[in-house]
Amino acid sequence: MKPADFIDGAVVRDRPNLYVVGCFDKRITFYSQQVRALSLVHALDQLGYLKSGPDIAVIGAGAAGVTVAAAAALASTGRVVLFETAAELLPIQSATERRKLDPHIYDWPRLDATDPVANLPILDWEAGTSRSVRNDVVLEFEDIAGRMGGRLEKRTRHQVNQIRSVASGYELVYDRLDNAPVGVPEQNVTDRFEMVFISVGFGLEPAETIDGIRDASYWSDAGVPTAEFAARPQPRYFISGNGDGGLIDFIAAASRDFDHGAMIRLITGHPGIAEIGPVIQDIDLRARMADASGEPFDIFAAYETELFERLQAIGLIGEVARRLRPGVQLTLQTDHPTRFNINTSALNRVAAYATIKACDTAEQYGFAHVHCQNVVRAADPPNAVAEPAAYLLNCEGVLVPADEVIIRRGPQRETVRRPFLDILGDFARTHGEWLKRHGDATLVPNLSREARTLFEELAKEKDIPLSRRRQRQVNALLPISFQLRAIGPSIQWTGALAIQDISRVWDNERSYEVILLDSPLTLGTIAPAIMRLACHGQQLKLHADPAHWSAYARALSIDSPHAGGMSMPRIKGGNPGGAAQNPELLACERLTRRIHEQLDTWILTRVHDHLAAFLEIGADPGQLVGLTIAPDLRQLMVAAWTDWRESFDDDPALLNRFLRLMVCANEDDGEINAAQVLVGPNRLHAIIRGTAVSLAIASSWQPTTPRRATPGNLLRSRQGEPEWSGYSCAADRINGKATPLFAGRHMWRTHFVILTVEGTVELAQRADRPFAEIASGQPAFSETSGSGPMLMSISHAFSDAIEAGVEALAAMLADLERQHLARWATAIQKRGS
Repeated sequence: MKPADFIDGAVVRDRPNLYVVGCFDKRITFYSQQVRALSLVHALDQLGYLKSGPDIAVIGAGAAGVTVAAAAALASTGRVVLFETAAELLPIQSATERRKLDPHIYDWPRLDATDPVANLPILDWEAGTSRSVRNDVVLEFEDIAGRMGGRLEKRTRHQVNQIRSVASGYELVYDRLDNAPVGVPEQNVTDRFEMVFISVGFGLEPAETIDGIRDASYWSDAGVPTAEFAARPQPRYFISGNGDGGLIDFIAAASRDFDHGAMIRLITGHPGIAEIGPVIQDIDLRARMADASGEPFDIFAAYETELFERLQAIGLIGEVARRLRPGVQLTLQTDHPTRFNINTSALNRVAAYATIKACDTAEQYGFAHVHCQNVVRAADPPNAVAEPAAYLLNCEGVLVPADEVIIRRGPQRETVRRPFLDILGDFARTHGEWLKRHGDATLVPNLSREARTLFEELAKEKDIPLSRRRQRQVNALLPISFQLRAIGPSIQWTGALAIQDISRVWDNERSYEVILLDSPLTLGTIAPAIMRLACHGQQLKLHADPAHWSAYARALSIDSPHAGGMSMPRIKGGNPGGAAQNPELLACERLTRRIHEQLDTWILTRVHDHLAAFLEIGADPGQLVGLTIAPDLRQLMVAAWTDWRESFDDDPALLNRFLRLMVCANEDDGEINAAQVLVGPNRLHAIIRGTAVSLAIASSWQPTTPRRATPGNLLRSRQGEPEWSGYSCAADRINGKATPLFAGRHMWRTHFVILTVEGTVELAQRADRPFAEIASGQPAFSETSGSGPMLMSISHAFSDAIEAGVEALAAMLADLERQHLARWATAIQKRGS
C-alpha cells in the first residue's frame, strides 16, 4: 500500500489529524499492531503532516500506542504525550509468563512464519513469554523517551473521557486517577493537541460472563489451565468461545502439562507438516473468499476430508494423543454451528483439530461440541446428572457438567470505545470498507523498506541504544573472561565464569578468555587442566606469557605423540583485564579435580546422548559409531550401558580413567597429563565409537565392566576363573606412530585389548615374543595368560558378527578365546622345552 492508503485507513472522516490505530482491525497481534503504527507514522512523515511539529496525543499504551508515541517522537519536533489508564505501559502483557508472544506465527503455514525475531527498526523483540516481550519493548521505549529531552511524556493513571474539536485541533478531557499534584484524584483536566491517535485496543474481558462463574483473564497466569495435580480420573472442561484465545485454552485444557511454546513447536516442526502446509493454505483461501461473499464454509468439515488422513499418517494426531491430560473430557461451546472460523490462526485451528481427533483414539477421552447463543449456570443438577460437578451449564436445554469453566468470548470493545463514539462518527463503516478494498494487505501487514529505513536512520540520529534483543546478541559476541593466579599452594579463580560452569567453554556458544598470570610450572597441576580446556575450546583464547606457555602448549597439542590433528590453543601476551571479580581460592589439587570432573561429565553426557538414540533405533548422525548392530545385541548393550553409566556417575575417578585410556595407549603415571589433554570434543567421535564397540563385546562376552585399577580400563569376569584386565583403546597414535601399524608391537599390560581406530587392524598376536621383552606389569602365565594379550579390532569378521546378532558375536568371541588360549599353551610348552 501507498502512504496515502495507510492514512486513508486510519483517519476519521471530517476530523483532520484524528487517527485510529488498530482498534477496528482484524488479525490483531502484538506485532501487527506495531507494524500498523509504524506504517501510519511513516506515511504522515512522507506526506508532510509532521513537518510543523504538532503537539501529539496518543490514547492507550498497548502495542500500537507505545509504538505510535515512540515513532512520532522520533519523526517530529513537537511534544508527544502518551495517556494510559493503567499504572504501567503495556499493562495487559505484564501479567503472564505462561502466554507466549510470537511475531509471525499467526501467518503459519506461510514461509518464515516460525522466525522468532520481530526485526523492527524500533521497539524490537523476539518470541518469548508475554512478560519478557513486554519488558523488552518498555525498556526501549524508556530509552527513546530519555533521548527526547522531555518531548515524549507518558501519563499513566490518566483516563481520557472525551475528545473535543477546537479551533487549533483537539481538547482532551481526562481524569488524574492517583497521581495529581495535590495528591488526590483530579477530574475533568484538559489539554490541547494538534494531532490525536486513538489506540485504546479492545479493552478487557468481562469479570463474570456467566452469572455465578468468575472469569479468569486470558492474560493472567491464573487463566491458563494447569497440570492435573488433583488426580481427577476424568476432569471435565467447558470452554466457551472459538476465537484464538478459546482455541488455545481448549488445547491447554486438553494437555497433560500445557506449554504454549512447546505446542507451537510441536505443530510447526512436526516431520511431514511442511508438505501439508499448501493444503491448509488452500482451505484458508477458500474460507476467506466465502466469508467475503457472505457464503457459509465449514472449516472443520474441510479438515475432516482433506487433512485428517494426512495428519494421522505423519503421526501428529498420535503425538497429541500422547500429551493428553489423563481421562480429559472436553466440551467446546460456540455461538455458531461451525467449530472453527476464518478469523483465527491456522496454527491454533490445526492444533485444536488434532486435539479433537486425539480424543477419539481412546475411550478414556471425550469431546463434545455444543452450539448455542446463551449459556447459564443451572441451580441444581437433575437426576440425569449422576456425577457431581463444580458447575452445571445449561446450554439452551443441553446440560453440561464441568469441573472447570473457561470463558473466551473476547473483550468488551464497546466499553473502551464509548468515550469516543461521538467524535468517531461512522469510522467503523468507513474502515470496514477500507479493509475490504485492501484485503490481505490489512490482515498481515508488512513494514515497507522505506518505513524501516526512516526509523533506523532516526534512531541512529537520536543515538537510541540498541534494542534489548540486539544488546543480547552483542553481549553474546563479547568474550567472557576469567583469570587464574597462584597464591602459595592454592589457586585464586576470578572472573565472569564460575568454576561450576567451566564446561560451557566446550559448548562454543560464547567466546572466552582465560588470563594466566603465572608460568605452567608455578600453576602446577592446574596448567594441564587448562590446556585440556583450551585445546578443545574453539572459542577460547589464552592470555599468557608466550615465552612460558608456547612450548608447553605445543608439547601437549600439535607435538603430542599420542594423537594426530590436535590444534594448539591461541596464546596472546598481555593482560586485557576485566576478570578480577568474584574471587574463589581453592587448593590446586582440588581445583584440578573439579575441572576434570566437570569436563568428563560433559563428555559422558555427549556420549550418552549419541548412544541412547543409536541403541534404541540405530540412529547414528555423522556415522560416529559407523557400524550396523543387530537389534537384539543393541538391547543387551542398553542394559550394559545403564550399568556402566551408573558406575561412572558414582565414581568420577573411574570415568576419568576410562576416558583417558580410551584416547591414549600409554597409561604410565608420567603420561597422565598428556593423556587427559586429549579427552575432549576433538576426540569425541573416537570415544563414542570405542565405547560402542566395547559395549557390544561386553554384552556378549560374560560380564565386562569399567576398571579403575591398573592395568587397563576394563575388567572381565570369567565364571570362577581368574579375572582378565582389558584395554578399550581408540587412540590413533601410540608413541608417535599410527596405531594400526604399531598395535601388535606395543607393550600392552592387559589380558585383552579392544582396538577401535580408523583403518583395518586384524587380529595380531605376539605370544611367541621372548619373555625378556615383556614389561613387568604383564600378567603371569600362572594366571592362565600368555605373554601377549588377545587383540580384538573392527575386523570384517567382527562387523559381520555384530550385524548378525548376539549369537554370532558370542560364537566369534568364544572361538577367538579358544585360539588365544591354545597359542598361550604352545608358548608355554616352547619356553619349558
